[in-house]
Amino acid sequence: LPGKFFRRYFQQQHTTRCSALIALQLRRIGDKWNLQQRILNLFSKLFCPGT
Repeated sequence: LPGKFFRRYFQQQHTTRCSALIALQLRRIGDKWNLQQRILNLFSKLFCPGT
C-alpha cells in the first residue's frame, strides 16, 4: 500500500521537525539563562569582592 508508506513517512518527518524546533528553543532558553548567570557572576565579583 503506497499511501500507508507515504503517510508514515510524513508523520515521521513532522515528528522529527517538531523535535528539532523544540530542541532549538530549549537551547536558546539555556543560552539566555547562561548569559544572565554570567552577568550576575560578573556583578557579584565587581561589587562583592570579599565573598
